[in-house]
Amino acid sequence: MSQSRYCPQCGLPVPAGERFCANCGARMSEQSSPVVPAPPPPFTPVPSPPLAASSRAMGKIVLFVVIGLIGLLVVGGGIWLVLMNRPTTTATTATVTATPRQAATATPLPTATPVAGVAGQPTPLGAAVLARTSQAQTVQAQALLAPTQTAQAQVLLAPTQTAQAIEAEVSALFANSRRVFYDEFVDNRNAWFTGVFQEIELDLIEDGVFKVLWTGRGTSYELYELSAFTNFIAEVDCHIARGGGDGSCSLVFSQRRDVGMYKFEFFIDYYRLFTVPAEGELVTLAEGDPRLFTTIGGVNRLRVIKQGDRIRLFINGVLVGDLRDATFASGRIGVSTTCYREEGGVEVHFDNFGIWSLPDV
Repeated sequence: MSQSRYCPQCGLPVPAGERFCANCGARMSEQSSPVVPAPPPPFTPVPSPPLAASSRAMGKIVLFVVIGLIGLLVVGGGIWLVLMNRPTTTATTATVTATPRQAATATPLPTATPVAGVAGQPTPLGAAVLARTSQAQTVQAQALLAPTQTAQAQVLLAPTQTAQAIEAEVSALFANSRRVFYDEFVDNRNAWFTGVFQEIELDLIEDGVFKVLWTGRGTSYELYELSAFTNFIAEVDCHIARGGGDGSCSLVFSQRRDVGMYKFEFFIDYYRLFTVPAEGELVTLAEGDPRLFTTIGGVNRLRVIKQGDRIRLFINGVLVGDLRDATFASGRIGVSTTCYREEGGVEVHFDNFGIWSLPDV
């Protein structure tokens, strides 16, 4: 097979033995070596990454993302738990224990001082101060007595008796008693004093109640004079219509002239039982805050049960005092009002005043 040559001019193949290029007419040299056109550069395909390797890379990316999200959740959850478990300050309620309550603070009481308008009868002038300062005592009393639970207050004051047992006992006492006196004040059939007394006290019986109106500072006493009592039940409905903490109403008992008496005094925010001797200082036997079982501005019933030297005090049927004292054995029973404001402005109403005698103990 003859070797082809290439034209040095145009580069086309020229058959061997031909002297001239049939294309361009260029003369072919005898020594001309065949011209072989340079082959085109070889094509080297760039291999694409294997599909498996690409999937592995994508899997790593997804794994990193998932790990990052889990890390965020763990960190966020930890922060949330720390915030939820952070200690907070909470108010605690004092636990009521079934033990007799003592007075929150011991307040010294003044000596007895005669009151204008009631000759020879002393009155506790210090009660005005007690009435005004009883707001601070009330906070302590509420912590002790659990303000929303009257039953707990009853247990606190009478730890050995339930409210039902006390009510049953009182009912039995009434059943065995003899009613000596009772006045609903529909009229003045019992000849109470009415009118102006010593220019600062006005007594009226109207609208079915006994009214005492004060235009100055003073104390009044209205006693059942026909009998003296040793064992008895006495009660009265009391309404402090005007004057707020500057006015009080009371049941007085075992009163004897030139000797003294007990006085169970009720304010809208304070009560006390104390002795009022003819000479000497007052002595407080029991005191407390009645607002757990009373309504300010409403009618409240005071009751005293005395059997020998045992004295029990009730406000609206709730036992608020149970004690023994033999300072005054027997005497008269009555009601009392006090205005502790110099300019007056106190009005107190009484109703349903009753006395029952009890058998000897």
